[in-house]
Amino acid sequence: MNENIEKFFLERGCLIEEKAIVEIEKRGGLEYVLRNEKKMDFSSPIFAVSNLPRVNEFSLVKEFHLDGYPGISQSFVDLFKSRYSFLHAKLNQRSKTRVFSPVSKLRRDGGTVFVSGMVADFSESKKGYGIVEIEDDSSSIKVILPRTYKDIIIKDEVIGVSGQFSKDGTAIFAESVYRPEVSKEPRIGGSDVKVMVVSDIHVGSKNFLEDSFVGMMDYVNTQGISFVVINGDLVDGIGVYPDQEKDLAINDINLQYKKLAELISKFNSNVRVIIIPGNHDIVYPMEPQNPLPKEINALFPSNVTSLSNPVWVEIGGRIFLLYHGTSIFDFLEAIPGTTMNDTDKIMIEMLRRGHLAPEYGKNLSFIPLKSDYYLIDPVPDVFITGHVHSHSITNYKGILAINASTFQEQTDYQKMMNFNPKPAIGTVVSTYDLSYEAVKF
Repeated sequence: MNENIEKFFLERGCLIEEKAIVEIEKRGGLEYVLRNEKKMDFSSPIFAVSNLPRVNEFSLVKEFHLDGYPGISQSFVDLFKSRYSFLHAKLNQRSKTRVFSPVSKLRRDGGTVFVSGMVADFSESKKGYGIVEIEDDSSSIKVILPRTYKDIIIKDEVIGVSGQFSKDGTAIFAESVYRPEVSKEPRIGGSDVKVMVVSDIHVGSKNFLEDSFVGMMDYVNTQGISFVVINGDLVDGIGVYPDQEKDLAINDINLQYKKLAELISKFNSNVRVIIIPGNHDIVYPMEPQNPLPKEINALFPSNVTSLSNPVWVEIGGRIFLLYHGTSIFDFLEAIPGTTMNDTDKIMIEMLRRGHLAPEYGKNLSFIPLKSDYYLIDPVPDVFITGHVHSHSITNYKGILAINASTFQEQTDYQKMMNFNPKPAIGTVVSTYDLSYEAVKF
């Protein structure tokens, strides 16, 4: 196969590098070359992987719009009902030998009981037993956890419990706790599309690493990368925190976006750029968040697509879940001993719970929706967050989880918090086998 490909390019007056041969074979071999011959430039003496046609089509799987999906409710009751209903079903789908009952349908007829509920409260007794109150939409019950149980219980998450009723039937002594974990069957194949993943650019900040950002764009333009994901906090914004003006190089948010548009216009026109908002962008602070306003989107070149936060897209046959990551701070507060360098662990905790932001009323403010948009559904192949200016890559049950790096160097606030960010790292993902490479700029 290699010889046929090499011969094809030699007949057209050029040598082909090994990386380009490998890429061609992933895309279908000589048949792919023949099908796309008119899109290729054979004028250079060496045909590199960057000379191959870009694969720049993607599908929108699920996107939020305030005036559309999934609709506004008069209260949060509908949102929590939809969360419980979905995750209760997910628990039962995962189980082959047990059926979890809602709290309101428990039967007190002896033997082991299996029940699911949303965590309404959690405390610890003087003797070291965890006490969890779980509920459905009409009933609640207390669950006594073994002293050996050390996993973290987060308020408003949905759990399954197996155990025995207390003698008076008012509580359950738990034997095991289950979660509606999401997973993906590993597979290799399909298109080999290269996706560059970055986040938290913060254009307009005095700490914006412009040279590194330009270096990332040059890399994308020369290494055969077809997509760039910028995962929120595109600009530094105005009035996001007290006295922010002293940290700004550009103190007009419209000019910040104009500067961003000027920069990303340097991407090759056949590179598709997908952007979502974050908490520094010109969107309302409650989540989920709409795409950027039309007047801001009009500043960008046609190869830039502005989507919601969160959003699900399909690239190269793989589902990508893009979420800026505001709820990471809720998990940091809930899990003792974690720091902003533990984003890999936190993303795993999200996947275990089947939810991006279980706890209501902390750092993240929700819009009261008719259904819960933060359920991890559909299950992604690649899960991307940002927000905390760290960088991590992990794989959990077939899902590649990336906390994308920032392009803002350490701020005074981060120094005060004794946090050292990990800036100017791009993560390149291959949709063929979910292999990845971290590139420092």
